[in-house]
Amino acid sequence: MKGFSKFFIPLLLPLLLHGYASVAAEVATTDKEAITKQHGKLVWADLYTGNVEASLKFYHDTFGWTVKAFAKEQTKYHLLYDGDQAIAGVLARDSKRNKTDNALWVGSIDTDNVSSRSELAAKNNATIILAPHDFTLYGKRSVLADPQGGVIALLELDLTNKNHKKISNNWDWAQLFSTNTKQAALFYQDTFGYTLEPINTEKESFFLIQAEMVQASIVKLPESFEQRDRWVNFIEVNNLSTILSKATTNGATVIYQPTGRGLAIISDPNGALLGLTQQESE
Repeated sequence: MKGFSKFFIPLLLPLLLHGYASVAAEVATTDKEAITKQHGKLVWADLYTGNVEASLKFYHDTFGWTVKAFAKEQTKYHLLYDGDQAIAGVLARDSKRNKTDNALWVGSIDTDNVSSRSELAAKNNATIILAPHDFTLYGKRSVLADPQGGVIALLELDLTNKNHKKISNNWDWAQLFSTNTKQAALFYQDTFGYTLEPINTEKESFFLIQAEMVQASIVKLPESFEQRDRWVNFIEVNNLSTILSKATTNGATVIYQPTGRGLAIISDPNGALLGLTQQESE
């Protein structure tokens, strides 16, 4: 995976800024205020996989997450729990339909109105993969591919559904690796109302800001990789070195791990990319 490191340098600063911003935001707020402050933030993720059982086993053995069936009428959707908090969903992915055997993590970004944002995304040349629908757990959801192929989900939390309080807050960051960062940045600005802030003087990498907080970032995809935009979602873990050791023992590959930075990216045994960050000590 030669070439990843120099393109991941812009990742380090937004992660640091995000940590400080999160601390500043930890004040007593109403549900509505709290949800408004996380608009544009990664709040949930679903793993689409061609081998559900193998994926469930890997994440249980590596992270200690437990598995629960979602409901009798939806037995194909599994919930992963970190303690008593739901952390992710797992469901089957048709390899023939998707023309790949690789699994895929699809992160859900909190938004103010899934229907209107999805409609606007379509007008801005996105492809709606899964139209807005009721997501029984937490509200309304849709899945789309942006004009350059980056797959992302939108989640509108239902204020009357208290289940959203049981979502794990360990999803930490989302970063888009793009073949055309400026074009991608304009799409996310025009469609979801992000404010853009260049990361470097060349203006080829961008912070995505919403609710006065840095919520995500866009950086250049290395030319040595398949030229298709992709989101990588980062989750906090208690002990990064321990998790990485377990992950590799259980068949994952470490793609990126800078020395002393407290973050890494792995490819799980089924090919799904997942970012990991060391949980900050309180």
